[in-house]
Amino acid sequence: MKVMSIIGIVWFSLCLIFILGLAASDNAESAAGWGMLGLFYALPFSIVALVKSLGNTKPIANVHDQLLKLNELKEKNIITEEDFNKKKDVLLTQYS
Repeated sequence: MKVMSIIGIVWFSLCLIFILGLAASDNAESAAGWGMLGLFYALPFSIVALVKSLGNTKPIANVHDQLLKLNELKEKNIITEEDFNKKKDVLLTQYS
């Protein structure tokens, strides 16, 4: 994603320079062409960014409720203090 962002910055800058340079001349069609080339990169980039953002979502969980449940298990001597601390550390690192 970082590489695509760098390519995008360079590509859009070049397209903008060519659009601005060609729009003032008699080559308005060339300026429009460079604008279209910029769009051809923007569309796949936005699709990839959308797919990656949807794939990176963390499951919605209420850490506070899970910690309370773990504490109840510890108080009922179902899990040990050591197990409680391990699971608490996992929860806190996973959802922080």
